[in-house]
Parts: sequence; C-alpha cells; structure tokens
Amino acid sequence: MLGQGCGKRVLARGPCAEVTRCTCGHIHLAMGPVTIRVEEEVLRAIGMTLAEAVHNLDEPERAHADDAESAPSMQAPTFGGWKQ
Repeated sequence: MLGQGCGKRVLARGPCAEVTRCTCGHIHLAMGPVTIRVEEEVLRAIGMTLAEAVHNLDEPERAHADDAESAPSMQAPTFGGWKQ
C-alpha cells in the first residue's frame, strides 16, 4: 500500500553510526552513506566482533604479530582476483 511504510525506533545513535529497528523486525545499521539490514542475531555477532577489535586495539603490537603468523592468509593473489 502506497504511503504505508515501516515505523522505525532508534536503538542507538553515535557520531558515526545509527542502529534502528523497523516495526516489521528488520534492524538497520547505518554508517555514513551505507545502511546494512541485518537480523538480530547478526547484529549481536557484529557487536561482539567490534567489541573484541576495540579491546585488541589496546594490546601491544607484538601480540598481534604472533597471531598474524599463525593465522591463514586472507590476502588476494597479486595476479588478480578478489581485492578488498
């Protein structure tokens, strides 16, 4: 029906991001010009991952270097292919 959209409720708002929930249940994570629609479980997983990353920012660089040596490489091949 034209003119009838979801109602949104702000769950959190900061200087770089906003999280809202639609009355239909979708959760929207907006960061600048990008909005990602996720399920509640995915938002919780993203939150835990971000919290871990922020925690690890405070650790000495040496600890991260040890982790990088044992972790499998996620880099794209230099001859083409996927690049981030």
